[in-house]
Order: sequence, then C-alpha cells, then structure tokens
Amino acid sequence: MKTGAVIIGASHAGTQAAAALRQSGWQDPITLVSNEGCLPYHRPPLSKGFLSGQQGEDQILLRGEGFYRDQQITLLNGREVQQILPDRQTVEVDGATLPYEALILATGAVPRRLSLPGSGLDNILMLRTLADSRLLKEHLRDAERIVIVGGGFIGLEVAATAAKAGKAVTVIEAQDRLIARALPPLLSGYFRDLHVQNGVAIRLNARLDRFEGEGGRVSHVLLAGGERLAADLVLVGVGSDANCSLTAQAGLAMEAGGILVDAYCATSAASIYAVGDCAAQLNTHTGAVMRVESVQNATDQARALAAHLTDKPLPARGANWFWSDQYAAKLQMAGIVREGCDGLLRGDPQSGEFTFLQMMDSRLVAAFSVNRAGDHMAARKLIASRARLDRTMAIDPAVPLVKAVVEMEKA
Repeated sequence: MKTGAVIIGASHAGTQAAAALRQSGWQDPITLVSNEGCLPYHRPPLSKGFLSGQQGEDQILLRGEGFYRDQQITLLNGREVQQILPDRQTVEVDGATLPYEALILATGAVPRRLSLPGSGLDNILMLRTLADSRLLKEHLRDAERIVIVGGGFIGLEVAATAAKAGKAVTVIEAQDRLIARALPPLLSGYFRDLHVQNGVAIRLNARLDRFEGEGGRVSHVLLAGGERLAADLVLVGVGSDANCSLTAQAGLAMEAGGILVDAYCATSAASIYAVGDCAAQLNTHTGAVMRVESVQNATDQARALAAHLTDKPLPARGANWFWSDQYAAKLQMAGIVREGCDGLLRGDPQSGEFTFLQMMDSRLVAAFSVNRAGDHMAARKLIASRARLDRTMAIDPAVPLVKAVVEMEKA
C-alpha cells in the first residue's frame, strides 16, 4: 500500500500543497494534519474583515468541506504531532503512526510572547488563529480603551478596525517608525499620519515596563519612561517566529530563523519538505536566504513542491507581493524593501493615491502602492523581469508604469 504525502499544518501553505499535488497529478494518498478543530481558513481577514464582522467564518474558508472529499484528501482536524521519525519515515500523531512517502512541514509561525510582569493577565491577547480572532472580537465589544503593543501590520490592521468601531486606541512601538521591517520611511510616515488622523495615539521609541491589573484583568500599561496608559484590552503583536518545534528531533538544517529548503522546498533530510512561513529559502531577487511570510510565497512554494514531487517542470517564480488594508488605504507591495536604494515617488501621498518605487542601478526592485492597483500589478511584472526604468517617466502618475521601461532582462 502506498503511503503517500503527509502534510503537517493546514493553513494556506499546507492546504495549497495538498491542492497543488492533486492538480499536478499526484495519485497517492494525501493526509492533511491540523491542530485546529475547524476547516482550513484564510488568515488575513482575522485582523480585518472577520474581526470587524464584515465576513463570517464560512466566507474565510480556504476550501469548502466538499473539496477535501472530492479530492480524496484526508483532513485530520484537532490533532497534535508528537514527533517525526525520519529513519522510519513515520510521524506520530496523537498516539497513531502515519507512514509517509513525502512529509511536508507547513507548520507556519507562532507569535512572540512578552515576558514582563503582568503579561499573563486575562485580557492581554495575541492574534494568529481563528480562535484568537473570535476571542479578540468578543473582547472588543465591551472594551473602550485598547492598547496595541507593536506597530507592525497585524497591530495596525487591528488598530484600524478598533478605531472604526469607535474605540480609543493607542499603539506602542519600540522602534522610531511603524512597520520599519517591511516599509521604507516614507510609507511608515504615511501610515502614522493616517492612524493619527483617525484618532489613534501613536507612541514611538516606547518601551514597556509592566502591566497592572485588577481582578485578574489588565487595567494599565506602564511604559519605561513612566507613562501609565489605561487599558481595557491589550493586543500584543510584536512579530512571530517559525514554528520549528518538530525539527530538532528530525535533525533538519536551519537558517535565517527557519527550516532551510532548496528551490524544490526540500529540507536537509530525505523525503521531508517545508513550505510557507516556517521555511527559509534563497530569495533570487535579494540573494539572501530568508523567511517570507505571505500568502503568495506559500502558494508559490506549494506549487514548486508539487511540481517536483510529480516530475513536472519547476514553475517560474515572480516577485514577492503582499497587501494590507487600513481604513480606506489599500497598500500593495511588490518586491522586498531594501537598504541603499534610490527612492522615487509617483503621485502625491496627500491625495491618498501614490506609489513609492525603490530602484537599484535603475532597476525596479520594490514598489509600495497605496490605492494604485494598476501600478502594483505592473510592478510585479517589472520586478520579475528586472526592468530598468526611465526615472522622469516613472515618477509621472499619468504615465502607465510599463511605459517607463527602457530595458527588460527577462521577457
């Protein structure tokens, strides 16, 4: 009997890996193991549409229940993997032994926790899973003063959702600007101003000292500088780390904080692969091994892996892309922010519609578009083709971005 593929983790990467295997002609069994007790779902709405009530749980499912049945994918919900035994090619799942031909790790990432006095109080929450979002939504109904620790995408998306619901929101960020890891300074400043205009208080260069509570619930957040912020609810969003708890026993090579994989998503162990947020891979655009936490990256890696396992040609990889919705601003990013680039502003931020381009040797390497979807779609293609742009034309928002191309390395 063929043992087939066992996939650990049923978020976007794991579910896409299962779907891509079937689409590529994989005929052997597929088992998808999830430690959550629900059908796999999209994570981006957890801080936006689902949290605000605009989307229900059925609307954020990755696939309906019938998909798994029709595609003969065995979905094991609410199960925990205890260990991987590479020498035997088996996985221990809640006391049962699952043999595998290919083991795919799609274990994702886990939020970083704070180790501060009071951090265990009941209404200090994090956001990663559907259960987390349900709990946050429940607490938001009654809370009036929200403190968000961390000025990254998750924190700011929740801040926007809470502010639109009429809550008093304060964002605490340790660095000197918001979303510093993913955005250039101009965009950081734009989103700071946008949140302030919508009534959110921003504290930059702020360090937490401790949390104070009453009756087991948080009541105040104390900063290292002495400021004391009243809070009915605290959300901690200070980044995440790859979920690699199973890898040490399996002896998998690690790099850049993730499970090191090659272009085919193969790990250092035979017949074991990794995709999505837990995987660290050479990025052909930056030349660095890195983890990329995005739906697009999870999809691309899953497709590459499926092609490899079914002896199909490796699909072409495009530019990395991401998005974030905050108030009426749709931010779409193509490429990865770089140091030492030339920046070109296309349009006026005051209008709420603009694109900031990052250039290296006249080649477009990244683009950050606010409410300019056409620029974003063009930038994805131009980054993938290593296009050189005419600067004068590139900064003119009336000129389509593709018209600014003077040379393309790849068709």
